[in-house]
This record gives sequence, C-alpha cells and structure tokens, in this order.
Amino acid sequence: MIFVVAAFAAALAWTGNAAARPAAAAATQTVTVKYGPWTIPGGTMDRPGELPNVVTAAPKPCSNCDIVGEKPDLVYADGSTADMNTGPMLHHFVISNLAAHDTVCPFSPLGDRIWASGDERTEKTMPDGYGVPVKSYDRWAMLTDLMNYSADPKTVYISITYTIAGAGSTTPVRSLWLDAGGCLTSDYSVPAGPSTHAWTWTSTVGGRIVFANGHQHAGGVHVTAADATTGAPICDSPATYDTMGGMRTIVKMGTCSGDPLATVARGDRLTVTSYYDSPTAKNDVMGIVHAYIAEG
Repeated sequence: MIFVVAAFAAALAWTGNAAARPAAAAATQTVTVKYGPWTIPGGTMDRPGELPNVVTAAPKPCSNCDIVGEKPDLVYADGSTADMNTGPMLHHFVISNLAAHDTVCPFSPLGDRIWASGDERTEKTMPDGYGVPVKSYDRWAMLTDLMNYSADPKTVYISITYTIAGAGSTTPVRSLWLDAGGCLTSDYSVPAGPSTHAWTWTSTVGGRIVFANGHQHAGGVHVTAADATTGAPICDSPATYDTMGGMRTIVKMGTCSGDPLATVARGDRLTVTSYYDSPTAKNDVMGIVHAYIAEG
C-alpha cells in the first residue's frame, strides 16, 4: 500500500525552459511516498529475522520532474520511525530505473541505480541548480533487504520524501555507482583488523561531480572516491557509530556536496577505496560511493 503526501515549499511556477530563469531559483515541492508494507519475521540478536533482497515495483513521486533531494526512513504504519531499538533494521534498499542502463555497470540487471541507503538513512540534497530528471517512461523498481532483531514480527514501510522541481528547470545529473565489490556483486570479504579494498572504473563520461555519499557495514571506517588519473579527491565518507538495540552500529555516513566536487574527463580512472577495522573476519561487507555527475 502506498501513500503520497505533497507539501509546497514554494509557489509553483514551473517551466521546461531552463534559460527562462536561473536554475537555482526553481520552485520546489516535497512529495512523500510510502513503499510497502513488508512484514519481517521475528528473530534474535544472534539470528535476526530477514526479508532478503525482495524486488517490487516502486512508484515514482512524479511523472515528469527533476528530483533535487531525497530523504529515506523506515517507519511503522503510524509514521513513527522503526529502528533497531524496537527491532527492525533497514539493511539496504536500492531504487533503480529499469528504463535506463547503469553508467558504471551497464549490464547490471538492476538497471540504473539512482537512490539507495542502508540503515544510516542518508539524506541527499543536490547543490542549487542540479537535479535527477524523471521521465514519464521511466520504470522504477525497489530492491529491499530488511532485518528484525525483535522476537515479534514487525510490519514496516520505507518512507521517502522527495524534493522535486519542474521538469527541465535544473541541470540534469546522472548516477555513478562506484562499488568496491565491482560490477558482479557489492559484497566482499574482510579479515579481522584493519584492511582496505579498492576497485577502479575507467569513466565513460566526463563532467562535474556535484554530490556523493558512502555506504558501509559494521566495521567500516570510511570509504573514499578519487580520480586516480589526476590525483584529485572526489569524496571521503566516514562512518559514525552509536548503540542501538544494544549493538554498535553505523548511524550516519558522510556526504559530500559541491559545484563541483571534482571535474572528471572521459577515460579518467576513478577509484573507490573502502577501509575497515573489523573485530572479526566477515564475508559480506560493502564499500560504496554513490555519486552524481552533470555531464559536459
């Protein structure tokens, strides 16, 4: 069941002609979409209940628009936050556009991965004047992995608040999914103690990277992206920890925003490096920098 709620942030005076007024002045509104519900089976702290990698259709917040911000949460039916203090964990979700190819991994069956987060629930806000275009023919799907540390089953929704502007009112950006696991899988293994793992992609696009954020699992320290060709850094996303449900867990990953963060050329080698200091060896960690680039 899906609920959509809109709240105007400014008087709407949308135009498809970006030259008619500065892109930074584009009027916006917020649209909240609740995806779900999912009922996660009960479990224990050692063996949580799980709904692993469920794929569902994902309604878009609009038919033709530019998305300039996105804020995810895991909630109960009444809208209150669901987290590890009451059992549920948002292990990860990925929203993909099945009508487009992933820029970094064009043969990915997921399509173009445009929004994602783990339990850190990272909010993305593009710099003024930039946005992710949504077209009427785009088809969104959501891959979701949910866990539950409570003995009782929990019914939850993923709630995402999008900030949207009129179609063509911003400079378009496209997603760059830079994954230490490479293109075949996001999972890789780490030993106990400090370790690093890197992966390099030769860019097929050039332009200005304007936003990026990281994603890691417990034990992660930080994840970085850099242009190995020029030596320029792109983003360093540190992991912030807290205790929830009696467990030490990541509650925040750093974000990077700038106009630009970095300028890359077609053929540049972009490297993502994931740093861990895990108390035990693990075989299912991740190290991802999700960036957005304005081509040209």
